Amino acid sequence: MPAFLGSAESVTALVVAHAAAGGEVPQSWWLLAFGVLVYGAGRVVLRGRARIGVVLPALLAAQVLGHAWLVALAPSGHGGHGHAGDLGGGALLGLTPAMLAAHAVAAAVTGVMWALRRRAVEVLVQWTEPHRSPVLVTLRPVPPTPDVPAARWFAAARPTRGPPALLPATA
Repeated sequence: MPAFLGSAESVTALVVAHAAAGGEVPQSWWLLAFGVLVYGAGRVVLRGRARIGVVLPALLAAQVLGHAWLVALAPSGHGGHGHAGDLGGGALLGLTPAMLAAHAVAAAVTGVMWALRRRAVEVLVQWTEPHRSPVLVTLRPVPPTPDVPAARWFAAARPTRGPPALLPATA
């Protein structure tokens, strides 16, 4: 559901920015196709499989290439995809500085939306984790071990015949 909402928000931002830059709104099936692209990218980003900094430039490139493709495929005179501020081919494929800025703003809106959704999910997960109370542990002091010189210990551990090695022989 978050990827669907993000897709709708991104396409809306794209349409508003595109119209503000002097372009006409593309046909609904182009918007639907771009919405599917944003939905797929949103699922990848929101599931943490790719970073926003990797997916967002690719999405911006897809926007700009889609724009250029729409202008190139339009009949002569920009019948299907016109620009209100176009002065007769002053920009390459309708990509005026205002239009490029509009696409960049739409991509920035998408990136901010993805970042906010990721953060919201992190906060909700932290809120729903069960509270772990600290476990009280009492540490008992370890009794000191007697300091026995190593030579005595080895002598006592070694099986021998006769009197103990620590005592002098009396015979």
